Order: sequence, then structure tokens, then C-alpha cells
Amino acid sequence: MLSRVANNLYWMGRYIERAEHFARYSRVQYFSSLDAPILKTYDRNFVLESILYMAGIFDMENITEKDVLFKIGLDLQNSNSIISNITFARENARGARNAISTDLWESINKYYHLVTSYPQDTYLSTGFYDFTQLILDQTSILSSKIYGTLMHDGEWAIILIGMYIERVIQIIRIINSKLHDIYKIEQAGHSVTEMSFEWTTMLRCMEAFDMNKKFYRTIPNREQVMEFLLLNPHCPRSIAYSLNGIRRYEEKISRNESRDSNTISFKIGKLVEQFRYLSFDEYKDDIYGLLNNTQDKVIEIGSEFEKKYLSF
Repeated sequence: MLSRVANNLYWMGRYIERAEHFARYSRVQYFSSLDAPILKTYDRNFVLESILYMAGIFDMENITEKDVLFKIGLDLQNSNSIISNITFARENARGARNAISTDLWESINKYYHLVTSYPQDTYLSTGFYDFTQLILDQTSILSSKIYGTLMHDGEWAIILIGMYIERVIQIIRIINSKLHDIYKIEQAGHSVTEMSFEWTTMLRCMEAFDMNKKFYRTIPNREQVMEFLLLNPHCPRSIAYSLNGIRRYEEKISRNESRDSNTISFKIGKLVEQFRYLSFDEYKDDIYGLLNNTQDKVIEIGSEFEKKYLSF
């Protein structure tokens, strides 16, 4: 496989995953605030700032609701907007057209046209829910096409490596954003007992609320939510599960390589085992440190993977 094609497949996977997480986080944050039991989380500016924080946008002043929704949704000048990520995914899919199925290409192309033709006035007035639901639905279709219409070979593995690397990064961004929200709520004088709504919102941002409830059968709290989203190897939205995904598909590509300490396989394996044997008590006092350190390592692994397999 040409490095150029591999690069297109890898970034197609990453952009698809990124758009989905931006859409889900924005939607859950925006609409959950309508039922918020705490006055602080009901505040519209608090919600908009949280959405911008997760998207990594810190240069907006005198923010209005329409400005924020446009910036994260349909602003082509913002390279991190939902529409930009979908545009980049389609461009990369076109660059790897001969490596993917017609079904997958047509689904990506349809996805792109649905988003780019979405009426801006509708989106900014009454269409935000429908728009974000469109993103989530189309992402599910793409995932089914990736799993169901492609050969499960090296090209397929590269797409999934990109998706899982991006998923780890976005999970960490979401957790950091919600922890930042919770810190602001605590600074406003609210007690720990009032935070269950925020922990529930965090789980919903990951599509993990129902399974968390099934697993623990209690009201969400800090310890169980952090344990579930970081360490549970069976939750598809956890960091541990996603790291296992990176290792599983990277091994499919590099199975004949040595496993010395400088290889990508060794580094991702070491990170997987760290999360496998980690307990909440070990990181409860420095969750930010663990998250940021993990993100740095995953970004480093992604950079080394690009340098080794995708450079052209």
C-alpha cells in the first residue's frame, strides 16, 4: 500500500471520529442545561463556554449563542468545526478511493452533502438538535460500512487505528472539560452532593450512561464515573478499551517486528498494561495529571505511527 493512501485512510478515520465527539458533546451540554437542577449549569454562558473549552476555542470574546453554535458547527473558517472535519474526512476518502468500498465512499459523500447543504438559518434557530443527530446517525452508518464492507486487512486496520487514537484524545478532552465545569460549580459554592447531574452529563457525552447504570446500579459519582470511563476494558467509550483497540490493530500491521522499547508496539503495549493494572486510589488526587500524560503519550504514538507508515 502506498504511504499516501495509508495517510488518507488514517486521517479519514480520525476526522470521522472527531466530528462525532464534537457533535455529541455540544448537543448533550446544550440540551441537558435545560433540565439542570443547579442554577450555575442552567446559565447559558456557562454552557457555551464549556462547549468552546472542549473544542479548544479560547479566543472568542463577548460570545453569543448563535456565534458559538456557528463556530463549532458550520464555520468553514474554523478548522476544528464539525463541517470542516467532515470536509477533511471526505477529501481523505477521495484520496484513498481505490482502497475503500463504493458503499463507504457513497456514504461519506452523502454525509458531506447533507452537512454542507444544511440551512444555516435553520441550524441557528431550531435545527441544532436535528443537525447534531444527523452527525451521530451518519457516523453510525459509516462505522457499519467500515466494518461490514471492507476487507479486514492492513488498510482497514489503519482506519481503525486513526479512529481509536482520536477517540482517546476526545475522551480526555471531554473529561477535562467536564472536570473544569465541575470545578467552576464548586467554586460557586455548590456541594459535592449536587454534582450527580454533572457526572450523569459526562456519561451521556460518551454515550455511556446506560451501561454505567447497569454496571454499578447506583447514582453516578466521581469515583465510579472516572473508573468506568478510564479503566473499564469492556466499555467502548473508555480509555482502556480504546488503547486496547490501538494495540490490536497496530499489531495487525507490525506483527513481524521486534518488540524492543523503541517500537510503537512496545509503547502502546506499556500504556495498555498501565491502565490494566491501575486503580482509582492511585490517581484520584491527580486525575488531570493522568489524563494529560496519557494524551501526550497517545499523541506521541500517533506521530511515530505517521512517521513510520504514513510519510510520503
